[in-house]
Amino acid sequence: MPPKRKHFKKGKPNQIVRIAKPFRQFMQYEASGGLVLLACVVISLVIANLPIGDSYVTIWDTAIGLVIGPFSIEKPLLFWINDLLMVFFFFLIGLEVKGELLIGELSSRNNALAPVIGAMGGMIVPAFIFVMFNPIGSQGANAWAIPIATDIAIVLGLLSIFGKKVPTSLKIFITTLAITDDIGGVIIIALLYSHGFSLLHLELAALVFILLITLNRIGIRHIAPYALLGIFLWLEFLLSGIHPTITGILIALSIPATTKIDHKEFKERSNQIMHRINIVTEDGSAEDDIVVLLNLSRTLEMTCKDIEAPLQQAEHALTKWLAFMIVPVFALANSAISVAQLNPAMLVSPISIGIILGLIIGKPLGVLLAMWVGIKIGQINLPKDVDWEMMISVSFLTGIGFTISTFIASLAIADPILLTTSKVAILSASMISGVIGFLSFRHVLRKREIASFPYVAPEVPETLNIIVAKETPVEIIEDKGKKDSLAE
Repeated sequence: MPPKRKHFKKGKPNQIVRIAKPFRQFMQYEASGGLVLLACVVISLVIANLPIGDSYVTIWDTAIGLVIGPFSIEKPLLFWINDLLMVFFFFLIGLEVKGELLIGELSSRNNALAPVIGAMGGMIVPAFIFVMFNPIGSQGANAWAIPIATDIAIVLGLLSIFGKKVPTSLKIFITTLAITDDIGGVIIIALLYSHGFSLLHLELAALVFILLITLNRIGIRHIAPYALLGIFLWLEFLLSGIHPTITGILIALSIPATTKIDHKEFKERSNQIMHRINIVTEDGSAEDDIVVLLNLSRTLEMTCKDIEAPLQQAEHALTKWLAFMIVPVFALANSAISVAQLNPAMLVSPISIGIILGLIIGKPLGVLLAMWVGIKIGQINLPKDVDWEMMISVSFLTGIGFTISTFIASLAIADPILLTTSKVAILSASMISGVIGFLSFRHVLRKREIASFPYVAPEVPETLNIIVAKETPVEIIEDKGKKDSLAE
């Protein structure tokens, strides 16, 4: 019988400090990774429009094959980036969602409701605007989900520029909102952009997922078995017709979120180890003591690992790789757009207009409208230290939808020219939304900074004019005295 597992301790809903701590490292990497992502987009666009641009664009079409016994698969490099590397992106999203459900904003209904409601509005309104210009039956009708997503990496990258001036509650709100957007995007991808279902491979995928859950239930804490089964799960989803990136979410949900020991046991173990270290260091400096110290340090290291859940270990290990390698590579591959291929008329096509208006207007309007309704009916409140002016400014940043929007476009649009046009529309709308959001948010923070300055009564320095003003009454008094003496 496996030992009893210790779940994350769930604290009180409104303890911002408790919620903020797990976010610090994540936000730091997401913020700097967002700036790297922006740089990769610019670099890819520039190279694609240089004389060597054609060669650069064709790199992503290079065929790469995989052969395992009788099984073989050959796909372009862009496929391996979008359908395999992006599994890790969705895996991290799954880890974040599970962590949020256990100890974060989503663990409390009151805290979770505001960003979730905002995210729902931020998905419905942009989709509605897109459908207005691309009704059912039109060429771009299938791409209605493009403007629903928010790129959290770029948003946090922009917010990081303002440093500690940004309220922590606002960062948590926007992160939770973007994660909810991503969940919606994953569900849409799995349901709408999968083709040619194979019941046999779906059943095999379900069997592999059951094995993953079984590993969790019997207390397997090492990541390797989950990774091995994850490979088979990816292959089965690929062969089943379901888009394989859903694999990342399912693997993440199966990763144990429990600690091997609780805080009390950790304290007892670490105190015992430190006590033994003190005894060894006080006795002398013999060579045997060095070996004992090394053994004690390894024991302490193992104790520290036992207090950290596999979910946290996986998230910490993957965040850097995702922020600085996987997402930037995705940006390089999907931003290789040659302007020479574009027809100016396509930039004002219904698809382009739907994407641009959906992201620039639909996202902030949907978020604000949903928040306003939720507050009016008494279900939610604005985040702590955030007013409507700040919420309006930051809502424009939700219109930055590069990563997931581009990913959905690559699934929804088959025509290469339309796909290139949609990518340009996504980049243009994201850039405009980012500029509007950044400038307006800076203005709001500046107003707050000025308002926070303490009022100090000005000290009026003495000047010649003031001296004259002080002497004037004296002169008047003297004149009055002279008049009185004359009268007498």
